[in-house]
Amino acid sequence: MKLEDQIQVFQFLGIPQVRPPEVAVVKGVVLAVLLLLLPVALITRHREAATEQMKMNPWTLSVLLLLAGPLGADPDWHVEYPDSFCVVEGSTATIPCSFTHPKVHKRTGVVVERVVWCPNHLLCHGDTPNVYDSSILRADSRFLYLGDHVRSCTLKIIKTVKQDAATYRFRLETNAGGYTGQKGVRVTVIDGEDVKVRSSVTDHVVKEGGQVTLTCTSACSFHQLDVLWYRNGHALSETGPALHLSYLTNEDTGNYTCSLDSSGQNTSAPWCLLVGEYEDGEDVKVRSSVTDNVVKEGGQVTLTCTSACSFHQLAVHWYRNGHALSETGPALHLSGLTNNNTGNYTCSLDSSGQKTSAPWSLVVMEDDGRFVWLLTVSVVLKVLWAVFLLLLAGLVFAKRSAPGPEHEIVYSEVVG
Repeated sequence: MKLEDQIQVFQFLGIPQVRPPEVAVVKGVVLAVLLLLLPVALITRHREAATEQMKMNPWTLSVLLLLAGPLGADPDWHVEYPDSFCVVEGSTATIPCSFTHPKVHKRTGVVVERVVWCPNHLLCHGDTPNVYDSSILRADSRFLYLGDHVRSCTLKIIKTVKQDAATYRFRLETNAGGYTGQKGVRVTVIDGEDVKVRSSVTDHVVKEGGQVTLTCTSACSFHQLDVLWYRNGHALSETGPALHLSYLTNEDTGNYTCSLDSSGQNTSAPWCLLVGEYEDGEDVKVRSSVTDNVVKEGGQVTLTCTSACSFHQLAVHWYRNGHALSETGPALHLSGLTNNNTGNYTCSLDSSGQKTSAPWSLVVMEDDGRFVWLLTVSVVLKVLWAVFLLLLAGLVFAKRSAPGPEHEIVYSEVVG
C-alpha cells in the first residue's frame, strides 16, 4: 500500500498522521482492530439470515407447531399404540391405545376437551374426516371409542371390511392446546379363510385331570380380536385367542371350534378332544354306508371312523385283516368291489394302532348273473336229490309190502 493510501485510511479511522518510521507500528494496530471486528460482522450477518428464514408462510409455521405439540418437546405429551395391526375381514378388533398429558404428572389443570381418531391424515385436526369424534354423536358407527379423557384411547372396530385398511392416528385437544400421535397405527384387513384350532398337545386323547390349551390361529395374530369358542356347537363363556382347559373330565369331550364373530361366518374346522382312558374298540367305531355286511361284486361302500367327536383333523389309519391300507382319513371309500375286498376292516387314530376300533366285516358276493346260475344249479341239485330220496323210499316200501313164500304154501294147502 502506498504511503498516500495509508494516510487516507488513518484519516478515515480517526488516527493521527504519523511519520514514516512509525508506519510499521501503526500497521500492526490496524490489523489487530480488523481481526477483532471481523467475527462481530459475521455473527451479525448470521442473525440477519436466520431472521429472514423465520419469515415463512403462517400455514407452514402452524403445521410445525401442531407437529411439535404444546410445550414443544415436552415428554408429558405422548400417544402410544402398536406400529401395525392385523384384522380378519368380518371380525371385531380392538386397537390398544394410551396417552399422557401434563395433567397426569404435574396437575397443571390441563383438561381434555376433545378426542379424535382419523384415517390417513397426518394432523387429524379441525374438520379432518374422522371415524370417531367425541364432539359428534354417531349412533350407527362401527367404530367405538373404549377409552376416556384421562389415559386410554382404545378404539374398537366392529365387523371390519377391506375399506377399513388405513393408518389411524389419535389426537387429543385440551384447554392448553392439541397433540397428535404422529406414529399412527397401520391396520391391515385380510381374508379369514384359514381360521384353525391348534392344540398344546399332539394327541387328541387326554387323560382325566389333565390339561390342554387350544389356540385360534389365522394369517395374522388374534391378540386383540374378539375370539369366541364353541363345544359341539354350543357357545362357551371363555373368549380370547386361547382357550385353557384344566382338570379335564369326560364332560370336556367334544368338537371345539373358534369363531371371529358371533355370526359364525369366520369359524374354524372342529378340533376333536377325547378325555379319558379308552380300550380298543370302546370309543372308536367303524360305521358303513350300507345296512348289510354283504355287498354285491362291482358295488361300493363307504366306511366311516366315528367316535365321541368328528375326526376332521385326525390322521385316521385303515386296516384290512390287520394289514395297513394306503388310504387315510375319517372316511374310506371302496368302489368296484371284488372278492379281494372281503375282510375285517378297522380304523385307528394313530399309526401305532393303540386306539383301534372293533372290526367290521365286509363280504363281497359274485355278480348277479353268476349268482343266478349258481342258485339255479343249487335248486336243481336239491330237487334231484329230493327225487332220488323219494324213489329210494318208494322202493324200500314196495319191497317191504310184497308177499313172501310162506303165503303161497298156505294158500295151496287150503285149495287142496
